[in-house]
Amino acid sequence: MRVHRGGRPGAEPWVLLHGLGATSATFLPLERHLRDSAELWLPELSELGGTRGPSPALDVPSGVETLRRLLDAELPGARPTLCGISLGGWIAARFAAAHPDRVGRLLLVVPGGYRDQDWDRIATMVRVETYADTEAVWRALFVAPPWWLRLARYGFFLAYTSRAVAAVLAAVREQDAFDDADLARLEMPVGLVWGARDQLFRVDVGEQMLAALPRGRLWTIAEGAHAVQWECPERFLAAVDQFRAAFPLPEEPRPAQDRDRGSRSRR
Repeated sequence: MRVHRGGRPGAEPWVLLHGLGATSATFLPLERHLRDSAELWLPELSELGGTRGPSPALDVPSGVETLRRLLDAELPGARPTLCGISLGGWIAARFAAAHPDRVGRLLLVVPGGYRDQDWDRIATMVRVETYADTEAVWRALFVAPPWWLRLARYGFFLAYTSRAVAAVLAAVREQDAFDDADLARLEMPVGLVWGARDQLFRVDVGEQMLAALPRGRLWTIAEGAHAVQWECPERFLAAVDQFRAAFPLPEEPRPAQDRDRGSRSRR
């Protein structure tokens, strides 16, 4: 696994999980925002970001297991803030349910994986075979994307027709989804950030999830869709700041060897 590391060594640890057809570059706005106050780990979940393995991409179960190994190696004994976008949010939620003692806070940005929604509609949107097929999922991602993102649409088409995306979609199983009972067992603070105009995972899903969480808050961004961190970066980062203020982490001592390691990209 390729893992990028940045931020301020010894500060509060954050692990950032990107979404389907993306790389850790999806967190560039958040990485710049947190780099002075947090230490950051950004694993690549597929070969699109340089990770290599028996499959072109990590599905939900293998993502949970690989994340456990990563935390055991990089953050033994620590309880980082785990943040996931879309598919990364799905993996983060399943990891928190399986290993609640390894997560200090959970921040889910338009996460996938909630069982009670229209999965047939979602599958139709994310299965892309031709460039014309990108129209539906593009409308789900953006309301009014900036000009430079519109130029990247062909790259988006290539990503969604890649082996990595095909491998994840082929591996999706109903038993990997989570429901209200799973969410009710999450005792750590959970933040939800949603674009109100997300057409992939609609905001009412976030409201249903919030109702099931013992310690949850939902931030809805009215002008945003699924790619809310790109389309509305200022409002997205403000929501992250409010999440941190609402759920401060207790101080946890870090081993000296962890504090002394600098920023790097590693395997």
